[in-house]
Amino acid sequence: MAEAILNAVAAGRFGAFSAGCYPNGSLDAYTIEFLARHHMPVARSHAKSLEQFRLRGAPRMDFIITLCDVAAGEPFAEWPGDPFVAHWSIEADAATGDADDAMRDNFWTLMRRIKIFTSLPHGKLNRRLLERRALTLQASYL
Repeated sequence: MAEAILNAVAAGRFGAFSAGCYPNGSLDAYTIEFLARHHMPVARSHAKSLEQFRLRGAPRMDFIITLCDVAAGEPFAEWPGDPFVAHWSIEADAATGDADDAMRDNFWTLMRRIKIFTSLPHGKLNRRLLERRALTLQASYL
């Protein structure tokens, strides 16, 4: 979901990649349908593993933003290129409520955070300030 939103909001400014810690080889059809209904780019979406982005020749990551607690526990300190890492907790399922409501809430939460993140003047801020601003997006929308 985040990859599609970032590609829609900041096409040409950011290269967005989404990956799972334990991908099962397919994307959730309901999520893809939801994104398509909201005019998000999904044609090239496919399941990817974090491990493929650690390999030689993989795209360089400047930012890694995790969305679930499992991914937040990954050893990103050893990631090639020393990207800055933030964790934005997003509920992955609707175990305690309606799946449609959870999907909509997750979508709009990510949309707001990504729009704010992409509006930051990345080329003009120092890394520490940029990291602090990105990390505060999590606290701002709890």
